Amino acid sequence: MEPDLPSGIDLIPNGVFGHESYGSAYLLEGDELTLVDPGTSLTVPRLLEWLRKSSYSLTGLNNILLTHIHLDHAGATGHLVDELSGLKVYVHARGAPHLVDPFKLLESVEEATGNRFSEYGTLKPVPEESIVPLDGKDDLKVGSRELIVLPTPGHAPHHLVYKDKSTGAVFTGDSAGLYLEGNLIPATPPPRFDLEKSLTSLDEIRQLDPSVLLYSHFGPGAEPDRLIEDYKIALREWVDLISDLFHRNEREENLIDEVLKRKRGWLGDGFTKEELVMNIKGVERYLSWKGN
Repeated sequence: MEPDLPSGIDLIPNGVFGHESYGSAYLLEGDELTLVDPGTSLTVPRLLEWLRKSSYSLTGLNNILLTHIHLDHAGATGHLVDELSGLKVYVHARGAPHLVDPFKLLESVEEATGNRFSEYGTLKPVPEESIVPLDGKDDLKVGSRELIVLPTPGHAPHHLVYKDKSTGAVFTGDSAGLYLEGNLIPATPPPRFDLEKSLTSLDEIRQLDPSVLLYSHFGPGAEPDRLIEDYKIALREWVDLISDLFHRNEREENLIDEVLKRKRGWLGDGFTKEELVMNIKGVERYLSWKGN
């Protein structure tokens, strides 16, 4: 049984990829409202409708916190900045230039996602003056909320997690994997998944002593220590599996078929064969540039 959300934090199912239980945006209450990882550009109508129907004023949304700039987390950002004046966007300093000029990011996403690119929406440029770049572990104050910002490279070099000091909740983005229907599924997309940095980041998340893990995919996870340790095991096993098949010089389609045979139980609401293949390719690229 999963925990209730901490007091003062709301989960907004943002409907990423057209599924109800795949994408979690989170709203931090307080004298300023802060949205964490809004989702793709295609989620904007749903987010705005949720805010309009809530007890919050639409104009009261002040801040967006991005764990990273992959489109299923950050694609809605520029659209929301256009819609709601005065929004501040907090993001890793390495990701900030790609929000201002998203051309290369969109190229990279199209290369990684292939035929599914349209499901990721797009990314409107974010004015530089709306962006607050973050770099290094630090304390952050958004309205009455005090947060710890922790860089967690591994899933991506520009990944951050945020700990809400008042509740102990940690917003994990994709650094602790996907948590779907009780399955911990590795999040290892191209172009810069790095196993060693991922494992180090997981140890650093654990040192934050979270009360609960708030996954972007999907919802709250109890027993953070256990989940983190279980994910470290799952991540190593996943990379070992791809490495074994990769070094057998399996043809690409044979490798994918073999992984599908073994991991078919992962497929479900939002996590498709195409998502699985993208994560295979991320490990293959890691193995190639690491020389493993």
